[in-house]
Amino acid sequence: MLSRLDSLPRLLAGLQVGILGGLVILGWFVVLSSWYFRTPWALVNLFSASIRDSATWSYAFARTTWTGMAAHLFACGVLGMFIGWVLPRPHAGLRISLAGLAFGVVLSLMVYEFFWRRYVPLLNTYVPAVAILIVHLLFGLSLAQFPRFYGRLADEPPPSAPEEPAQQSTPGA
Repeated sequence: MLSRLDSLPRLLAGLQVGILGGLVILGWFVVLSSWYFRTPWALVNLFSASIRDSATWSYAFARTTWTGMAAHLFACGVLGMFIGWVLPRPHAGLRISLAGLAFGVVLSLMVYEFFWRRYVPLLNTYVPAVAILIVHLLFGLSLAQFPRFYGRLADEPPPSAPEEPAQQSTPGA
């Protein structure tokens, strides 16, 4: 059983790669929205309208756009922490995790199939399947960076108490 101090760098590295994946996916959504809708915020607003249970959604940047981005980044961060908790501790010097890539793609596919297709049914109408497949691959590639982020966190020694300077005695004093 891992102690809490051993699992904290793994969870934090998982959170970092999850948020990285979320930002990469948001960038891909902006590209897709610009290509299909001629405005960069349409897909994020579509997610936001589904989360807020709204029947209408707009193309322009609005307050609801923040809701969609925040919900997306929150979900990606939680999935990243889950991967940091589940994946074994990477070996020293390992920079990319094939298990992280496979697990990230599978987890992204599961979330898409069981959540997004149910709550955002218009997604299949507006976005082709190839673009959705690229989303899963981008998330998996981001999560494959887990060993690199973990290595940066785990190599640092824990903070220790500052050493007090040694007192020097002078002879004959």
